[in-house]
Amino acid sequence: MTGIDCKNYNIYIDTDYQYKYYSQHLGASKVQERGGFLMNVNVDINELASYYANIHVTFIDIVRVVMPPGRRNFGAHTPPVSGLIFPLRGRARMVFDGVSYEMEYGKIFYAGPNMSLEKEVMGESEWEFMVIHYRAVGEDKGVLPYGLAHFQLETGYNTHINDLLQRLHNCCTKPGSIPELKAKSLFFTILNEILMSAGNRRNDSGQKIVEQAVAYINSYYMEPLTVPQIAAQYGLTSKQFAYLFQKYTAMGPNEYLITCRVRRARELLCSTECSVAEISACVGYSDPYYFSKLFKKRTGFSPSTLQRCLGKKQLK
Repeated sequence: MTGIDCKNYNIYIDTDYQYKYYSQHLGASKVQERGGFLMNVNVDINELASYYANIHVTFIDIVRVVMPPGRRNFGAHTPPVSGLIFPLRGRARMVFDGVSYEMEYGKIFYAGPNMSLEKEVMGESEWEFMVIHYRAVGEDKGVLPYGLAHFQLETGYNTHINDLLQRLHNCCTKPGSIPELKAKSLFFTILNEILMSAGNRRNDSGQKIVEQAVAYINSYYMEPLTVPQIAAQYGLTSKQFAYLFQKYTAMGPNEYLITCRVRRARELLCSTECSVAEISACVGYSDPYYFSKLFKKRTGFSPSTLQRCLGKKQLK
């Protein structure tokens, strides 16, 4: 084991890292069992940013850990402070209070204080990761209790975060007040980069969902589709789905569906001799009367009027 004294912090690099701390640095004599409040949460990036803005955060240390293939560690606990885990290479499974996470590069994990902990290296490669420990004060200010939870953020392959982590780690090997101040600054820079990257990635994910939904509507507009039904395919509520769809297409999903159906109905009216009732059924409307009213509202003329006009032009 290699110990590095970083002002008031102790940093340990240990391939059999057990999250052990000295009470004089953490203000706690031992790890205690929690009261069952810990939870896995679906993180809202804006709410998480608000959480960090409304609490007092004190950076403690950063630890680099390398574990050999096949290594397992059960019956441990996280320290009595908060931790952000950054997988660097290899794969592992970590279990916080009974909830399992697949650890791999491109994801960042948060674990609160005093959680039951299990970890197991997967595959035949070493697992390397870094952990930033910090103390958070201010959970009683009415913000969501993210500090008492465990969760995962997907930042993707962000080399800037890796560079910042290395700079922070190097900074903590140097004694003095200036490196200490720089370490604190780097910690908040990393925190900001995490939130920005995770937020951008979720936006990208939302755009992909909308692109898939548009393609689905284009293919199945003739079916009795509903917004809740489409939203459920992507694990979203109607409200969430409608928000994303409006954001990336500038119209609501129901509006897009109607536009798609009316456009196709007009094409069929112009290119076939099908009746209005047949065309109504072909574009997803079982009621020809409702279809005719909707078509006229959207185009300015009824389906039968369009057919008559086209018929006269053909006779000429």
